Amino acid sequence: MLYLEEIYVNRTESRMIGGSGVYETYTEDRGELFRSLQQEYGRCVSKIYIDTEEGTQAIGWVFVKRTPYTDVPETYLQETWCTLHEKPPVVHEECFYAAEKAEA
Repeated sequence: MLYLEEIYVNRTESRMIGGSGVYETYTEDRGELFRSLQQEYGRCVSKIYIDTEEGTQAIGWVFVKRTPYTDVPETYLQETWCTLHEKPPVVHEECFYAAEKAEA
């Protein structure tokens, strides 16, 4: 199975808008997924790379499109960073309780 995470950036104002979290895609075909992401998020301007022990590897794409603001009649340049994952992330949760100390 193939998983995807999307990060949305307002490039006009240089700020992050939000993200999707990692979720399971509808297809395992990377080409089909790429084409659907391109239709949704605009033209692809770059790949996303990481360095591994095996060398540099592409793990996703960056898409750009002009998008209207929801509250004013202007547009901004939206950048969407889409990274591919083989499985959902493993989340480690640790609690730090603020317990009262017992009096002696």
